[in-house]
This record gives sequence, C-alpha cells and structure tokens, in this order.
Amino acid sequence: MAALRIGVAGLGAASAMVLPCFAAVPGVELTAGADLRPEARAEFGLTFGLPAFDSVEALCAWEGVDAVWIETPNHLHCEHVLLAARHGKHTICAKPVGVTLAECDAMIAAADSAGVLLLQGHSKVFDPPIRAMREVIASGRIGRVVHVDTFLHNDWLQRPRLAAELDEVMGGGIVLRQAPHQIDIVRYLVGRKPQTLRGTVRRGDPDFDADGQYSALMEFEGGATASINLVGYGWFESDELHWGIGGTGKQRADLRNRKPRPRLTGPLDPSEKYGEAGKSAPAFAGPPGDRPPFFGLTIVTCERGAIRQSPEGLFVYSASGCEEIACPPNPGRAAELMELRDAIAAGRNVFPDGRWGKATLEACLAISESSRLRRDVPLRWQTDAP
Repeated sequence: MAALRIGVAGLGAASAMVLPCFAAVPGVELTAGADLRPEARAEFGLTFGLPAFDSVEALCAWEGVDAVWIETPNHLHCEHVLLAARHGKHTICAKPVGVTLAECDAMIAAADSAGVLLLQGHSKVFDPPIRAMREVIASGRIGRVVHVDTFLHNDWLQRPRLAAELDEVMGGGIVLRQAPHQIDIVRYLVGRKPQTLRGTVRRGDPDFDADGQYSALMEFEGGATASINLVGYGWFESDELHWGIGGTGKQRADLRNRKPRPRLTGPLDPSEKYGEAGKSAPAFAGPPGDRPPFFGLTIVTCERGAIRQSPEGLFVYSASGCEEIACPPNPGRAAELMELRDAIAAGRNVFPDGRWGKATLEACLAISESSRLRRDVPLRWQTDAP
C-alpha cells in the first residue's frame, strides 16, 4: 500500500510539535507545507527539502497530498477544512475544531459530503496514560466512574502571544486554547454524555486584559461529575506535583530552582514573536520525552477504587492496595498520524472525529457562557466516548 502523503498547513510554533513525528510513523509521508510568511516557507524548504506553498488552497489543490494537517490559527480552521474537503483531502485539524458550533456543523457536513475523514487533532485522548485509565475503567475491576478531578497550573499567559491568540472571538484565549484538553480527558474517562456545566473565568494578571484562569463542574448522565481547573499565570507550575514531568513526557529538574525570567506584560506584535529572522518556531525538532505525558494532575474516583498517573504509567488504588501499571511509550503527536493512517486502511471513521470536536467546543463555550450568566448551562450536542 502506498504511503499516505500529508501536507502541513501552518508552519508556526504549533507545527514544530508535529513535523518531527513523520519520521516515526511507517506508512505516512510528509510531502509539503504551506504558510503565508516567506521566511517560514524558506525555513521549511531548507529543513525538509520539500515544497512550501504560499496558501492553504494551493496546498489542498496539489496532487502530491492525500491529507492536510491543519495547524493554522483557530479562526481559520473552518475555512481550511472546507478547502481540503472540496479537493477530496482528509484532514487532521488541531483543537478547537472550529470557533463556533455553526463552523463545526459546516466542517462535518463538508467532510461527510466529500467522503473524507475529519480528525480532531491535539487531543489528550491519545496520551497513553489517559488510554490506560480508560482501559482500567472499561475492565470493570473498580466499578464505574464517580468523579474526575483534573487541574493544571502553567505559564500559558506568559508565553509569547499575538493579540488574536488572546481573543476568544478569534478562537484564542485560555478557555478555547487549553480547556479542550481537559474536557476531552474527562469526557473520555467518564464515557457518558455530560449534561450540564457550571463555569467561571477570571482575569488575575493586572498587566493583561485577558483571561488567565477557569474552573468548571460538569455533571454526566448516570450521576458522575468532573471538576476542571486551570491557572495560567506562570507563578507556579503543577509539574512540581508530578515529578517534573509535563505535557510532552519530558522530565525537568526541580522547578523551584529555575532562574526567574522577565515577565511579559501584554501580547506581542508578529516581529517580536517570530524574531527578526521571521523563524516559525525555535526548532522543527524534539521527539516526545521518555516518560508518560502529564497534562496536569488527573485523579479518577470510581465505585471501588481510584486511579492517578505515576512516573511510569498509572497507580491504581483498590481494596487490594496500590498497584502500578506501566504505560506504552509516548508517541506524542505521532498518534494522530497513526489514527488517520489506520482508519483509512480499515475503512472506518476516526476518533476523535468532527462530532466529538463539536461537543468539546460546546463545553468550552459553555464555560465562558456560564461565567457570564452565573448559572448552569445545558449541553445539547454531546457524544458518547466509543
């Protein structure tokens, strides 16, 4: 079978996490890129020796790609998925799939009509520890899920951001950028549809006119609940609580001994973010670390036990005591390539698909809506975890 040929749309910082993955996945081939910035295209060409187009439309129209991995700004996801579907190309679209539910509907309909697959990328349901937790739950050994806690403290607001990246209308802001990870985690682990959500969003950095934290409580069919919390001001990072291991599986030295760095006081303009040379990212490099990835701390309470991550995989607590279960190696973002490749080969749908992505977006939007209205928000477009 011929290799699945994939082009990457958007050669900014996000692509630096996905481009190195191709070498690790048999049966897929990186064949092209696309970006508006000539400097990014030049860097891509020098690094990979492949063509780089000046528009996503040109990439989608090229016969040398079978699928397009979309890592463009969030507010352009819908436009670019529609372009890919129009040209008969499968897509991996980074979360959030769209900025509005109407955009998600248009993307789902376009993919269905064209007979192509739409995979929601950059989901934590691909992380080996989250999948291993789900396997323990599905085995029934500690009963059904009663409650999930997932929380993270990081430096999200202290990372170089353009103004649009902080604007929820443009698909930015901490809720649309970070909450999809946590919402995917709890939906996947509980396995049943969430019914209501109560959320709060706050601004706690006086230098930024932007949200820096959120919390949410979700109630699911069957009575399970989930608590989601994220604080992104950068004063404390919860990696300290799980052996210095972060979202890529790399283990860092004691974070308390880091040298302080100058704090950002607002969004950057493009020249500041990308640097004088216009580089798309610090490096098109970096395989995932050799530890199971942690997106904060997740604790699952079930009827007859509990689960949390360990440095090697999982700790499972039950009436028999605590057992550690090792996880498979961390594939990082390569898992998305494997899922698309395998789904095409098997003639099946992908997971998570566009409908899952729409449900995740609905829950994200509900956090902000609930915070404004100061009440519970019903969730109408949820899907079961497979």
